Amino acid sequence: MHVEKSVSKFVREILEQDPSLVHELQQRKTAQREIAKRIKTQLIKEGNFISKDPVKLEGNVAVAITRYLKKLRIQQEELLGVKLVQDILKKGTTEVTDGLKHYKIRFHEDTDIHEVLRILVKQLERNDICSVYLNNSGSEFYVKKMAEQSFLDETEVIKAIDTLKLQDSLSLLKLMLPTKAQEIPGILAHVSSLLADQAISIYDTMVQHTDHLIIIFVINEQNASKARDILLKLNNDVSLN
Repeated sequence: MHVEKSVSKFVREILEQDPSLVHELQQRKTAQREIAKRIKTQLIKEGNFISKDPVKLEGNVAVAITRYLKKLRIQQEELLGVKLVQDILKKGTTEVTDGLKHYKIRFHEDTDIHEVLRILVKQLERNDICSVYLNNSGSEFYVKKMAEQSFLDETEVIKAIDTLKLQDSLSLLKLMLPTKAQEIPGILAHVSSLLADQAISIYDTMVQHTDHLIIIFVINEQNASKARDILLKLNNDVSLN
């Protein structure tokens, strides 16, 4: 096992120092056997494995080359994936909304939840309370400060529910991306990691599929300025609400 690790190390160093060998391996399927022989001869000539069976050494070199190429391919695919994500983010737009409050709707026993939500959302739309964002759970809302009283007035009319405020001072980061973004994995993880790198905790995440892919991050309002700087680097069109 120790010898195989040593062979792997020498093979990696040889390939990293000679990109032309790597290019040849990637372009010609028959190149691996020829290059394994050449590297085996080099290792023996340099005295590293002079006592090792040449046939076995060549086999170990071939295995080391295969592992190196596999690792290189994974790295290249990861880099390509990041580039695709970055490219699609540049084609999107961002809206940042501050001053949000998080409310939860609690339903009374034997309440038709879906019907109550339908009535509430309809009332909010009819009264143009457009600063209320429905959470994925269907029973939680993010409400702008300016719309808070109107929201509470509408919920008070419905006797089958109670409202509970969970959190003050939140900001909403809304990424609107082309529909083809749905076919590209890693977008959510990429943006989340950028926020995490700057110690910005994500309070909630919502994803909506319309004529765009919409990703919404909810964060603490005190981190909004820092988050804006991150989002400005993702696309060139940032509008603030």
